Amino acid sequence: MLLIGLCGCEESFIERKDLTARTEGVVPNPHSNGIEGYTANPGGQSLPYPTITKKTFIPEYSLWAHTKCLTWRIEWPNYPAGTDPNKIPTVFTLSNGALNSFDYLNSQPASTTYKTNFNLYNNAQLEMSNTLWDELIHTFEAGNQMETTWFNKVDYSVKTIEHMVKERPGLFETYWVDNNQQPPVYQQGDVFLFRQIKPMNQNRYGGIRIVSMTPRIIEVYLAVPND
Repeated sequence: MLLIGLCGCEESFIERKDLTARTEGVVPNPHSNGIEGYTANPGGQSLPYPTITKKTFIPEYSLWAHTKCLTWRIEWPNYPAGTDPNKIPTVFTLSNGALNSFDYLNSQPASTTYKTNFNLYNNAQLEMSNTLWDELIHTFEAGNQMETTWFNKVDYSVKTIEHMVKERPGLFETYWVDNNQQPPVYQQGDVFLFRQIKPMNQNRYGGIRIVSMTPRIIEVYLAVPND
């Protein structure tokens, strides 16, 4: 089961055709102006934007329904060799599901970068935004204006992750262990937990699964209060 679960080729439980959860948004490569103001390349010709499927899962069992899980399935197109990595949407924002390129964020006010959380695509590496000093010009002097995100690699099967997402989102916090790992480089089939450190100790927890490398497909899960 573990070998099957960690196979990145396996179909995900978050599919656009899946109607068992509330589907809140599917973005099929929008036009050159990007999605809701977010674009891969603010100057010149834009790159095709990834398809993003957002769904919310609320546990059916009332004992666990105080926490729900927000999910995003991100499917990047296969960009041609030699594509400028600074123009590829790669920096994710948990608060609104925005995915932006380095070029776009560097062309915007610093406050836009301060809202972001972590890199997903670039260098096949997960890294919190506030340590991307070489890529994001506004991060170096951000100080405590940016949230911190830590990542842990785990050996969980897809079935285990599906259970956490659909039935027990609170387990993302329960299973978290602080181990100060370096920003991890990933490969197909890898699963990570993350901890988002917010002001006033309102920390949030979630997970990331590398479904496929070619094409690049990554799923992001975030447990939040079901208010």
